[in-house]
Amino acid sequence: MNDSDWNTMVIPLKFTWRPTEHELNSLRNLVSLRMAQRELIPVEQEGDTKPSEIIDNFLYHGNLQHAMNTKLLEELNIRCIVNVCDCKLNQDILDRCHVLWINVEDDTYTDIVEYFAMTNRFLQSCCKEGQKVLVHCQMGVSRSSSIVLAYLMKYHYGSLDKAYQYLVGRRRCAEPNLGFLLQLIRYERELLDENKPTDRQSIDKEKNSNEGSAILTNTLNSSHCSLCCWPSRRTVNM
Repeated sequence: MNDSDWNTMVIPLKFTWRPTEHELNSLRNLVSLRMAQRELIPVEQEGDTKPSEIIDNFLYHGNLQHAMNTKLLEELNIRCIVNVCDCKLNQDILDRCHVLWINVEDDTYTDIVEYFAMTNRFLQSCCKEGQKVLVHCQMGVSRSSSIVLAYLMKYHYGSLDKAYQYLVGRRRCAEPNLGFLLQLIRYERELLDENKPTDRQSIDKEKNSNEGSAILTNTLNSSHCSLCCWPSRRTVNM
């Protein structure tokens, strides 16, 4: 993709999200990563008769037709669904499955990051309970991919690059719109900040480390060490 095409693509983002140059560079790198990863996957492997299995025996990623197919849900033993589109599922599906419905429009202006905490909690709860779950939107391309990426980033990968590379390897058509990708870039930074130790934690860690070193030094300098200075004994088997 040349610079002119790229600059045209990101014009809507600049008005809505006001990205920094660093964020735009990260965004372009993600698009390049997606294109490179897709080249490694034969198109014939992209069949969409069934949802993509993202995490074995747990997390599935698909489209609305998958979510409306009772027989398919029974076959895969899927009992939980995250619906990320404006189409409500049929009553028979609602009666059968535990459904979290996030009514989100697929456009670059939509704030999707506000739902990540809710969907992450739901998915992690399903995981802990051993329940299989399907995440879907209309086409299984943009909105649902964003939700799956947020989960992968929080619980499996620290980096968006690694999570996205993995996801495209499992679902070739995964392609959040540029607005969603930009929000995922910012969400990655948010997760990194959450995992940073606070000043108090750093002080406590340093204090504990110093105390541990002092104990070790005193022990080694002592004339008797309970760990290593007992008289040597040998047992001989006759």
